[in-house]
Amino acid sequence: MKSLTSLQGAVLVSGLLGLSLFLGVSRQNIRRKMKCWMQRQHLALWRSPCGTQRQAQELISGPNLATGARLLSFNRTQSRAAIGLLTGHNTLRRHLHVMGLSNKPTCRKCGTEEETSAHILGKCEALASLRHRYLGSFFLDPEDIRMLGVGAIWNFAKGTGLL
Repeated sequence: MKSLTSLQGAVLVSGLLGLSLFLGVSRQNIRRKMKCWMQRQHLALWRSPCGTQRQAQELISGPNLATGARLLSFNRTQSRAAIGLLTGHNTLRRHLHVMGLSNKPTCRKCGTEEETSAHILGKCEALASLRHRYLGSFFLDPEDIRMLGVGAIWNFAKGTGLL
């Protein structure tokens, strides 16, 4: 009779504590393994050739916890501008033109190329001096843009007055 009571107690405890009682695996270890698995899945999805994240993949190196933490410290305006500039979902003319909200996609500053994030962040000659002041170079390749901090991108976006 006593063994039945202890078995019922073990079942009750296992219901409250989960399977760690029977498997001998700590919750911390399970959480760590789950986190690693989710990060691997996120990275695999990021690298998949689905083609829907073309501009974001051009300007963002991939999932980064430090960048995520920095973005969480921004206010709404700062995060919207920085994320919009990196992903292409913003109020630049090329994006507005694609959505049918602008008649022409050309750059407001130089008028020579389409006003895209890559153009504003790296190529626009009219913004070269601002780019040098905020980002450290007159012209940037996408590889250089991937290495920038989101704080520098926000400061540059604020300085241009475009977003």
